Amino acid sequence: MAKDPLDVQLGARLQELREKRGLSMSAVGREIKTTYQQVRKYETGENRISAATLYRLAQLLDVDVGDFFSGLSRRSVTQADGNAFSEADEILGSALGRIEDREVREHMSGLLKALGGRN
Repeated sequence: MAKDPLDVQLGARLQELREKRGLSMSAVGREIKTTYQQVRKYETGENRISAATLYRLAQLLDVDVGDFFSGLSRRSVTQADGNAFSEADEILGSALGRIEDREVREHMSGLLKALGGRN
């Protein structure tokens, strides 16, 4: 099964942020209660990062969740059906990532999906 380009981009961003903080994969793994092998799989895009893990990583690395998506463009990441993510999707994802209240963030996400006709 081919790696999803978004997973690869998120993994590369994780590696960049981790290295910027001077943390090893083992140290990150210990902090988020997983192994360095799993962190490596996240960084290579071999495994997807769950929302909960992404949140924990953001806390550990002292960044907003949206920072993992910075730099993504419609040219660099495509959906599984080959359609490019729109610039609006990128902006909305970043904006949602900055909402601190989880319940508000989930409601906003649900509203946006309903308005866009996506479930």
